[in-house]
Amino acid sequence: MRQGRLIATGAMLAFCLFALWQSLLLSLTDRLGPGPGFFPFWLALIGAVLAVALLITMIREPKDPAGGDVRILPHGPGGLRWLAVVGLLAAVAMAMELVGFRLAMLMFNAALVIALGERRWWVVAVFAFIGSFGVYYVFTTWLDVLLPTGSLGI
Repeated sequence: MRQGRLIATGAMLAFCLFALWQSLLLSLTDRLGPGPGFFPFWLALIGAVLAVALLITMIREPKDPAGGDVRILPHGPGGLRWLAVVGLLAAVAMAMELVGFRLAMLMFNAALVIALGERRWWVVAVFAFIGSFGVYYVFTTWLDVLLPTGSLGI
């Protein structure tokens, strides 16, 4: 298990370093304030620092005497939840342009909460509604971000 965590953390460190390098190709500031590379730079830097800290922590911990398995991805019930989340993300990405942000996220949020184990219908409904229509309202009204409305206009 330790070897799998080391591999995953090393891959995350490599990804953060690549993102850091790519963000430096963009300007960090412009005449209005933060430039297009500002947030990617800081997120990649924070991610790289945390990955290095996690690597140091894992290297300093004692080795597993049994050897453990080398699985990186979850298995059992956790693996099923992981597959459900990845499948839901792929489905919502394909449905976004067709049905629009609000309906796609409504279905995604409801299915996600159910896949993660919530069974109370009112919790699912509130989370799905706020996560779709509430987020749409905040982004389009307060932040002036255009989100897809889909062919139904919803």
